[in-house]
Amino acid sequence: MNILVFGAAGGSGRAITARALAAGHDVTGFVRDAAQLDAAPGLTIVTGDATNPEDMARAVAPGHDAIILALGERPGAVDWLPGLRHRQSRGLCETATRHILAALPDDAPTRLVVITAYGVGDTRILAPWYFRWYLRLFLGPLMDDKQRQEALLKASAHDVLLVQPVGLTDAPASGDCLASAEGAIRSQQVSRNDLARFIVDELQARRHLRATVAFSG
Repeated sequence: MNILVFGAAGGSGRAITARALAAGHDVTGFVRDAAQLDAAPGLTIVTGDATNPEDMARAVAPGHDAIILALGERPGAVDWLPGLRHRQSRGLCETATRHILAALPDDAPTRLVVITAYGVGDTRILAPWYFRWYLRLFLGPLMDDKQRQEALLKASAHDVLLVQPVGLTDAPASGDCLASAEGAIRSQQVSRNDLARFIVDELQARRHLRATVAFSG
């Protein structure tokens, strides 16, 4: 399978890229700087800016069996705290998604797997009150960006799988995870390595079609 990973240098993107390569897939990793990824058999590195439509169209153009979006902004602990926000969100997820959808023909057979976040879209009213409070207080602009991203994807004609993990860690994969199309979760954290295994396995198994899946440990 030929897989394109946007955000391949981030924590989740790295885990997904490594898992996909280990499973024998060909991976194109989209990053801002080629030095962010080590060369590996089966890996093609493409550089560009996810907010630049020409860069995104160039990456999408060759055609892929699956496109995985593992993009996101990384604020500091108080960067987006109300009254103390040091910077504004770039709207990275929404912008990059718009560019991908513009470059991808409606009849393309490419599957889109997008990592958003538990507590937006279909799970917005399902998250515990303290979880919603935390997201709104510390990550409000990021959640708003992902909310808009999900709306764009749901309105598209493509085969889209929205994966909504809870808090992500760098722990080794445990294999003890819950992927729920009903929005159920167990713990508040899950490993990126478990997330990567679920996503790469799902590309073959296709258990969840045009669905939103909450993912927890």
